[in-house]
Amino acid sequence: MTGGEQRSVDCREVLAEVYFYLDAECADARRVIIKQHLAECSPCLAEYGIEQDVRALVQRCCKQEKAPEEIKLRLKAKLELLTAADPSRLTR
Repeated sequence: MTGGEQRSVDCREVLAEVYFYLDAECADARRVIIKQHLAECSPCLAEYGIEQDVRALVQRCCKQEKAPEEIKLRLKAKLELLTAADPSRLTR
C-alpha cells in the first residue's frame, strides 16, 4: 500500500477476506478498500489471482457435481461459528 493513504489495510486481513470479495459477499465500502489494496499490492494481487484460478478450475471440473447435504450442513455451521466470532466480517 502507498504511504499516503489514510487507513492502511493489512495484507493478512485482505487475504482472509478474498473469498468474501470474490463472491461479492462483503459490504460495498469494504469491496472498495479491498479492490484498492489489490491494485496497490502485488503480492496480494498475485494471491488473489491464484484464488480466482482455483475457483475457475473447480467450477469447470465440478459444475455437474453437487455437494452432499452433510457437507453443506457442516460448512454452514462452520461459517456461522466464524461470523459469530467476528460478526463484522459480513459487513467489511
